[in-house]
Amino acid sequence: MKAVIDNLRREAVRLLANDEVKMVIGYGEGTDASRTTPYFASTPEQSAAFTWGPLCANNLAKHLLDYRYEDTRLAVVVKGCDSRGINRLLQDLQFPRERLVVLGVPCGGQLDRNLIAPEIPPGARLQGIEDTGKVYVLVTDKGRLSFPKDRFLMPKCYLCETNMPVVADFMAGDPVPSPAREGSDRTAEVNEIEALDVAARSSFWDNEFSRCLRCNACRNVCPACSCKECVFEQAVPGWQQSGIIGSKANSLPENMVFHLVRMFHVIGRCVDCGECERVCPVDIPLRLLYRKTLKDAHILYGAGTPGMSTEVQSPLSEFSPEDPEEFM
Repeated sequence: MKAVIDNLRREAVRLLANDEVKMVIGYGEGTDASRTTPYFASTPEQSAAFTWGPLCANNLAKHLLDYRYEDTRLAVVVKGCDSRGINRLLQDLQFPRERLVVLGVPCGGQLDRNLIAPEIPPGARLQGIEDTGKVYVLVTDKGRLSFPKDRFLMPKCYLCETNMPVVADFMAGDPVPSPAREGSDRTAEVNEIEALDVAARSSFWDNEFSRCLRCNACRNVCPACSCKECVFEQAVPGWQQSGIIGSKANSLPENMVFHLVRMFHVIGRCVDCGECERVCPVDIPLRLLYRKTLKDAHILYGAGTPGMSTEVQSPLSEFSPEDPEEFM
């Protein structure tokens, strides 16, 4: 793992020193021993703060949108699931490829902060991370803490499709074993919800959406949400709302409308990075909702996970005269 960090830092120094990029977006030390934070280096000296490891859960691809209208060349660090987000932005024409350098890192799985944070002594400072193959060891100033990968990884990691980036201009390390569990069924949880009757399914999602704070964290972190103005932020006076979305008495709750509309907006474009669910402050199982659309897109169109390649169009973004028209 140290070799990957050293390689990343050297490449960042080279890119910035040669003025090949104006900024490198990667990971830096977090506020406690259980997390890292996005880090932006614009000088070679700042590159010394970059890090990498099983605490780097953030998908950094979305940060590119902050610079899409600037004449600036950037470099960004991506793991496998993040790299699908890069392809998503490229396919949606949200960031030009010629202004981007993709720095790939091998990922053996990300630790679930909700599980490891209670195990870390208060105030402990992270000094290093060791990967023994089946266990991540966090070395802190208050002792060594062992976290077996089969118990402490983020749930999405056990269903990992691409632990190595699908797009990269530079690889900071050699391939590592995937954290995916052999024989895992990626649709198992979706199938469980589908097996419920209509009333039970409605009750399940009514309960989940009722807890939504409408903080927009899921939208703001999603690489498939790239609109300059979200439909839910358009200014509509109260007296006009009924003419647009129907009377409140007959309309779905606003939280449900928000999540269902967002779900339809990302059909065929959700890269299944899991960021929406990770950042949700009330733990709504949002990834379950979007994996339902992934399953249906696969059944209806034979589509794989979006973002695997820029050569493959998403099912709802292309047209062929041979397309069936069952509704006619």
